[in-house]
Amino acid sequence: MGRQWSDHYTRKAKDAGFGARSVYKLEEIQRRTGVIRRGTRVVDLGCFPGSWSRYLLKQGVSKLVGVDFRKPEGIAGHFIEGSALEVEPQQLLDALGGPAALVVSDMAPNTTGDRLGDHLRQVALARRAHQLACAILAPGGSFVTKVFEGSETQAFVNEVKGRFGKLRRIKPDATRSQSVELFVVASGFRPGPPGGEAP
Repeated sequence: MGRQWSDHYTRKAKDAGFGARSVYKLEEIQRRTGVIRRGTRVVDLGCFPGSWSRYLLKQGVSKLVGVDFRKPEGIAGHFIEGSALEVEPQQLLDALGGPAALVVSDMAPNTTGDRLGDHLRQVALARRAHQLACAILAPGGSFVTKVFEGSETQAFVNEVKGRFGKLRRIKPDATRSQSVELFVVASGFRPGPPGGEAP
């Protein structure tokens, strides 16, 4: 049944013109939280093959900047080819034309089957996404990132809580039943020291 449910989302994504079933994870996050707002600047980290970028544009964002090793084809927006671990915050701000209202990340490492190692590598990517978000978000902005459940998850969640007013952990229906992934969805960004008031 789990495989049939997975195939359902894969077929649905293909029929709707999206490159990957992951679009339905972002769709559910939007339905439950409303973090995507029309007319705003958004950064999509780990954007290839472009399903999240395409969905964001359909929601009416005014400026989209994506980062990945490969550039999605046939999607409007500004795409930076390279690693999110190496891109500089100023590159993103320059491409956006100002601070972002939302940073999203569906980044994940190439999994090896070593559950602990995969978890630690994924949390490192999530931490980098959080670091970039804190450098480019406007006050009150939002952040969405994938996390693999494991020993470092709660520590990471606590780090994010220190910079945002509200945080939710969401495991969308489109996530495979055996998957350890979940999404941290934070809103109400507070610039300044973690847990502190905005300057």
